[in-house]
Amino acid sequence: MTSTPSGINTLPMPQINTKTISVPDAMLCGWQEIVDLVADITECPSALIMRIHEDDIEVFASSRSAGNPYVPHARDALGHGLYCETVIRERQQLEVPNALKDPEWANNPDIKLGMICYCGLPIFWPDNTPFGTICILDNKERHFNDRVHALLGRFQSALEGHLQILYHKSELKVLNEELEHKVQERTQRLAELSARLLKEIEQRTAAEGHLEFHRTFDPLTHLPNRATLTERLQTLLPKLKKDEHLTLIYFGLRNFKSVNDSYGYLTGDSILVSLSQRLSLKLPDNWLLARIAGSEFVLAALHNASTEMTEQVIARVLSDCSVPFTVNTNSITVQTNLGVAIAPVDATDSVSLLQRASAAMSIAKKEGAVVSFFGQETQKAAHERLLLESHLLDALHQGELAVYFQPLVSVRDKKRLVGAEALLRWHSPELGNVGPDRFIPLAESNGQIIEIGNFVLHEAMKHAAHWCKRSNNPFKIAINISPLQFRERQFVEHIEDLLDLYELPPGTLELEITEGILLQDEHHARASLARLRHLGVQISLDDFGTGYSSLSYLQKYAFDTLKIDRSFISNLEFNEQNRELTRAIIAMAHKLKLNVVAEGVENAFQEAFIQAEECDFAQGYLYGKAIPAEKFAEKFTH
Repeated sequence: MTSTPSGINTLPMPQINTKTISVPDAMLCGWQEIVDLVADITECPSALIMRIHEDDIEVFASSRSAGNPYVPHARDALGHGLYCETVIRERQQLEVPNALKDPEWANNPDIKLGMICYCGLPIFWPDNTPFGTICILDNKERHFNDRVHALLGRFQSALEGHLQILYHKSELKVLNEELEHKVQERTQRLAELSARLLKEIEQRTAAEGHLEFHRTFDPLTHLPNRATLTERLQTLLPKLKKDEHLTLIYFGLRNFKSVNDSYGYLTGDSILVSLSQRLSLKLPDNWLLARIAGSEFVLAALHNASTEMTEQVIARVLSDCSVPFTVNTNSITVQTNLGVAIAPVDATDSVSLLQRASAAMSIAKKEGAVVSFFGQETQKAAHERLLLESHLLDALHQGELAVYFQPLVSVRDKKRLVGAEALLRWHSPELGNVGPDRFIPLAESNGQIIEIGNFVLHEAMKHAAHWCKRSNNPFKIAINISPLQFRERQFVEHIEDLLDLYELPPGTLELEITEGILLQDEHHARASLARLRHLGVQISLDDFGTGYSSLSYLQKYAFDTLKIDRSFISNLEFNEQNRELTRAIIAMAHKLKLNVVAEGVENAFQEAFIQAEECDFAQGYLYGKAIPAEKFAEKFTH
């Protein structure tokens, strides 16, 4: 090993055989789109990405353009004057306007395929070894301008950026294999590579999640989604004539969750598809139907300005929703709540119109009404949501979000601190302190929860790792996980990477999940939870006692901890039923060899009760409020 000036030991970088690095299918699909785009823009019949091997060169990606003679994965031997071989050997751009007029290229093998014009750039791995080329070919003489050269140069840089990611992954794999038996001697270089790779994965995951969220159509019903609906309305609304109205109905199926619970998600999806087909049948040309999310839809109808026409649109929706659905011989009837907003009366832009119709539907649900029209009360709710959403978009990047820590104590061991729960807080300079119950649902609905969830994981695990090193006693950090966050395909791998990055013992981490996570996909939930527990991560079932099927979850999944919802604890002094339920939950959990946490303990009576019932842990204002990391460290880690 060599010594750097700072005294930090580093390992020599591993030698990577770039010939053995494969390009994943997802990345190859992106390359296919690149060559298709290049061929289209340059109007060339052939745009190729070539990969050089030991003895030959391969057509790695070939544009799907008319007149392209190059078949993907076709190979040609080296050493007989290929255009691309020359580009790679000379490590610079090559342009041949017409090989038939150029003695140097008159016998080029591509002439047999009719390709007499060529322009190509080399592509290199990060270690400066050649990958191949990106090139365009034509069957007629051409002199390419600076715009074409710049286009090829941009895609050359993009491809080399992709190769850099693949190279770093291979580099990291080799390092991990070499250091498998020297975990305690991990070098600064490995930590830097791990952090860099993790950041790249997070950025890619966030980008993919953003793109997924903004796709044009809903994959289940094939209806336009919110983004498409908003865009079309924004084009349509300014063109409304004086004698025209646009009735927008925002409607959701009531208690649809119980349908999924009783009949399964396949049945629920079948009902959503059937409903979309009913509503789409003979839909007038100037009406637009979209699926917003879950069991929520929007119908926008352009018509002559009259109350009767609005009533007809409402009747159409109610009629289609009220007819029973037949699925696997089961006849299922669903109820619906409608929120109605009318343009230009209630709003003149698409975003406001949607928000006001949505607010009206929320009022209908709250009041148990079938139909609710936008009014003063819904306007206030819509304005508040719009204000919160606009500020939330930049809150994370402007440093307004922070992770606070609430102490977790041992009830049996004289209130000894055993850990903390990480809680997200938002202080907006304009709005003041905004409660999580107000902004977390917004973040989940607009897709921000993935990025915010990653921020919480990083902050909580970073501080927990520091406190563990300072303390002689075991320390536990509990972190709430959103259903959308848990649904990410690489979630378990992400947790494992974070544990490695911060050198946090897996048993220190406890992930708190709710009923919402378990309702999404039972197979995915069971597999992911099993993998997390295999890593050594603790799993806690949060808000126990408030859901519909909590007892069934104890049969299906393996948990380490149950958290009794604060609604049971807050009324222990005054409610005998709460005392009996709390007593039963603690006893049942102990029979199942689970730890129990009481949330929201605020006074001596509540503490005495859970002590008498031998509850394991507690948190609440009696032991301390959630506070910033610096204050928590000062107060609890001495």
